[in-house]
Amino acid sequence: MNVEYGTFVPQGWRMEMQHLQGGQSQWNVLTASARALEDAGYDSLWLYDHFHTVPRPAMEPTFECWSTMAALSQVTSRVRLGQLVTCSAYRNPAYLAKLASCVDVMSGGRVDLGIGAGWKTEEFEAYQYPFAGIRERLDRMADTARICRAMFTDEKATVEGVYHRVTDAINEPKPVQAGGPPIWIGTQGEKVGLRMVAEVADGWNHNRGPDEYERKREILAGHCRDRGRDPDSVRISVENTCVIYESEAELRDFAARWWPHYNEKQLTRFLANCWTGRAEDIAAEIRFFTERGASLVICWFQDLCDAGNEDSQAQRFMREVVPLV
Repeated sequence: MNVEYGTFVPQGWRMEMQHLQGGQSQWNVLTASARALEDAGYDSLWLYDHFHTVPRPAMEPTFECWSTMAALSQVTSRVRLGQLVTCSAYRNPAYLAKLASCVDVMSGGRVDLGIGAGWKTEEFEAYQYPFAGIRERLDRMADTARICRAMFTDEKATVEGVYHRVTDAINEPKPVQAGGPPIWIGTQGEKVGLRMVAEVADGWNHNRGPDEYERKREILAGHCRDRGRDPDSVRISVENTCVIYESEAELRDFAARWWPHYNEKQLTRFLANCWTGRAEDIAAEIRFFTERGASLVICWFQDLCDAGNEDSQAQRFMREVVPLV
């Protein structure tokens, strides 16, 4: 199986721009990093769809997802562009379909559409988006996927969803990609979320560790079979933070620069769920997933602002880890 590799652009959400001053400087680094990551050989670049930073809201930048997508379509030429994931509650579904279609045209057919139900409650409260219960948020997510699919393909789209609907909605220009951008859903819910992946998505994003992966993959396959769908028709991506280091001293130096907001206990807990260690250790962790059906590996690197530097984590990953997978 051919395995593709993606990473993120530095967007600010995970405090990776805290050492940069001023929006223009931060934007220049974002676009320069995108070009460097494309040159490094990554197959796709991804964005978060958030407004406030983590692990806490701070007076730091978080560049908006879809306006950044549009800009990246003009400063890159080859890599695919996606979101992990667009929050279905933040935009009207028909408007999202219009956005995705236009950016697909701008990029020459390089857009992937990731959709999620939303989870960051303080962000919802700050921006005054209603935060519904989980089942309603999942139903709205599924409505969004169905409306986007119809607007990508139908001359005039009419969809009657549980919470959202469109009637004779015209969406021109249509996406460049036949059938529209592939739709990815990020969810871990076994009864409802994974069923929705089987019903409406082209791909499933798994952002948890190996312990639950095989069981959830089989649950997804069961949902596919129940609907007469070949489970292999659903692509699987895995996503995680990656930290390559040869010694504990190297890790301490990296953490002191990039995670000063974590104390030792917090950092230990955070790293326990990441892909960490030497290149061969990380390659072994990734092989667990690729040998079990994952065809897209997406890594977050805290030093993405240094992406053009040969010593950056993103460069090292392509040079040292990928050949071992």
